[in-house]
Order: sequence, then structure tokens, then C-alpha cells
Amino acid sequence: MLVFALIAVFPPTRRVAHGAWKALREALALTRSAEARRAQVARYAARYDISVQMAEDIYDAADAEGLDPELGFRLVRVESEFNEHAVSPVGALGLTQLMPATAAGLRPGITREEIFHRETNLRLGFRYMGELLRHYDGNVPEALHAYNRGIGTVTRIRAAGGDPANGYAAKVLGARGASPVGGKGSRREVVETAPLHEMAPAALPAGF
Repeated sequence: MLVFALIAVFPPTRRVAHGAWKALREALALTRSAEARRAQVARYAARYDISVQMAEDIYDAADAEGLDPELGFRLVRVESEFNEHAVSPVGALGLTQLMPATAAGLRPGITREEIFHRETNLRLGFRYMGELLRHYDGNVPEALHAYNRGIGTVTRIRAAGGDPANGYAAKVLGARGASPVGGKGSRREVVETAPLHEMAPAALPAGF
């Protein structure tokens, strides 16, 4: 009877133990992931001389929109130098320098004030960049050309046999693992280009 009792008891015990071990492994994986995120955020904050909170917001927005955080930080650095109140001469707003019409295409009904909201600006700017990356099949430089100059302009230049590169993509990408234009407040490199988004489309083309 004891043998039968042990046989009856051990299978569910092993199942419980296996379930507990699986839960423990998942918890440890989440802990390691959280620790890795904190370490990465701290490195970005130090690299660009920004607050940890700002770095967290940029990192999390990029992650939420499926954009490489490295690209997200570089984009914000060149677009606004991490100034969430930045306004360009042509009306581009906030950290990612969104044109109001572009923002409205991504979120109908959005107000100017809402575009300046940090999380909103980051999410929409990174979402737009993600759509451009998909449009150009993951070609980062080409997507950056379009972010800066507009899809229509890039298309026309390519159709005429030209090169849409104007220094903007190179400035954003820079050297891997380092700030492309130095730390915050450093002397900015000169790029021969029209003001950011001067020719950017108000919305993505039909069928985008």
C-alpha cells in the first residue's frame, strides 16, 4: 500500500516542483531584463548628459514602438538636442521635431499642446520613423533621408538619378557606440541641409 501511495503522491509533487521552478526561472529572467534595462538607461543618460528620467522615457518609448533605442536616442539628439520645448523655424515641435500635420496623421485630433507632451512626442516620432523603416525595407539611412527631407523629395531625387543624402543620416548614425555629435551642449557639426522637415510630408502617401 505504501508503494502505491508513493506512486500516487510523487507525480503531482514533481509537477508542482516543475511549475515552481519554471516560475522561478521566469522571475529571474524578468529581474535580469530589468537590471539590463536600468544599466542601459544609465549609460545613455551618462553619454548624452541627460536625466535618468529622460533617458528612461526615450528608451521605453523606442521599445514600445519597436525601434532600436540606440537609433531613438541618436534621432532625438540631432533633432532637438533633448529639448522637449524645441520649435523649428518651420513649426516642427518637441523632442522628435514632429510637424503638427504629421502628428495629426498619426493621431487624429491631437493638439499642439499634446504634441509637446514628452511621451506622446516620442511615441509618435518613433512610430513615424518605424513606418519609414518598413517603407524602405529596413534601410536606415534611406528612412532617415525621408524623415528629414520627406518621402516625396527622396523619391523625386532617386527618380532623377540623384542621391538624397545631405549629411543628416550620417550625422544621426555617426560612429556606433558614441554620440554622433558629442555630448549635450557641445559644438554642433554643420550639415548643409534645409531646416528639418521643411519638405517633410504632412502625412504618409496614400497606400503607405
